[in-house]
This record gives sequence, C-alpha cells and structure tokens, in this order.
Amino acid sequence: MADAPGSGNEGKIISYGHALKGHPGFALVGFYDKNIKKANQAAGIWRTYWCDSLNSGLENVDIAVVSTPDSTHYEILKQLAEYPLKLVICEKPICSDLQQAREIVELYRQKNIPILVNYTRRFLPYYQELKRRYEAGEFGELISWNLKFNRGLLHTGSHMVDFLQWLIGYQLEGLSEVRPEANYRIWQMDLFFEKYHWREERIGDMPVWPYYDKTHWHLVDNAYQFLEGREPLRCTAEDALRTLEICFELMEGK
Repeated sequence: MADAPGSGNEGKIISYGHALKGHPGFALVGFYDKNIKKANQAAGIWRTYWCDSLNSGLENVDIAVVSTPDSTHYEILKQLAEYPLKLVICEKPICSDLQQAREIVELYRQKNIPILVNYTRRFLPYYQELKRRYEAGEFGELISWNLKFNRGLLHTGSHMVDFLQWLIGYQLEGLSEVRPEANYRIWQMDLFFEKYHWREERIGDMPVWPYYDKTHWHLVDNAYQFLEGREPLRCTAEDALRTLEICFELMEGK
C-alpha cells in the first residue's frame, strides 16, 4: 500500500487501513478480499486480521468499508444491508449503474443504514476553505469553466461533477473526456469567477497536491464525528446518487 510502513510515505494517510488504524475513535478489525493473499497482506501491514468470507468479517463490527472495483459495489452493498451496521463507507461511484444506485439508496433508507461516499474534495480542509470563500462572496459568480479528464466519466470525471455540484450547485455542461493512454493522467479544472481564477491540474507524472496527504484521515474523522452526533456526513448516498444522475444525463446528451 502506498502509505504502508516502510513505503517512504508513512506521513501520508491515503488508505483506509492507515486511517482506521490510526484514528483514536476506531479499532480496525480486519480485511476481506476474494483474493485471500491480498487480504492476508493487508492484515499483515496493519497488524490485524483477515477474513475468509464476508459473513465472518461482519460479526461484531459497526462500520464496513467498500473499497473494490466500481462494478462490484452493487452486490456488496446489497449483502452489507443484511447486517446491523451503523455506517457503510463506500468508494465512488456508489454504483456503476444508475438504477442499481437508486435501488441501493432506497434499500439503505429502509434499513436506516447511512452510507458515506468518498468524493474526496468534500472532506478536505483546502476545499472547505474554497467553498467558504465562494459563499462569502469573495469570488463573485462563476462565469466560465474548462474541465478536462481521462479514465472515465463515472470513475474520474464524476469527481468534477460532484465538486461543482457541492461547491456552487451547478449542473455541468461542457465536460470533456479525453482518451490518451490510460497510464497517462489528465486532470484539469479551470474555474473563472468574476473576481478570481482557480486552477487545479495534474498531468502525466505530476505529483498529487500536498493538501491531499491526509485524504482518508479527514473522511474517517467525518464518519467518527457523525457517529458521535457531532456533525453530518459530508457526502451521503443521496449526494452521490445526484452526482451519478448528472453523469448519466451528461452521457445521454452526447
């Protein structure tokens, strides 16, 4: 794992294992993966247990984390809904199919199990300060934008959709997916306000921005504060569903 002990990135918290292991409000119980070797490896890194089945891993736990390929979220979330969990944390998108996502959101509403979805920018102090400044009127109105990405609209571009939906409530037009080699990253956001220009860019081998070094810590801490009744979830299942709906509207409009 990228932030595992001995990786050289121990100061970063960019995995769920690191965040949950290090947070004083949680005890990391274990890992489950269909590939037992991967589960065993993760358990060894974070000094906990691995499970040979999803059922055995869900005994006496309060939170489950779904950090698997997008196409697997639906079936896993359906299984998790059968357990008395207090919270499920899920990677984005909540599902890769819109109807399945709507089904999951309704199922969890009926079960009264909240879902926290990892649209990263909602959790980081850097973006929260950006939102505060916008809402204070420091930037003026958004007048133009230029957005480019690769690696898929649902998996990658949905971050842009969710970010602007959260920041200013805009439904996007003009979102551009480019398709170079998959291992060459393209991520570029230019927002032109009346009194401010904001850019975020990561091209090719450019490093991740320093304010991302504790992404999963902030997400896990939001989960903890929510369970303690101190703050709301920063990205609910309903938030993630709305982002997915916009993505499918964009795809249908092409």
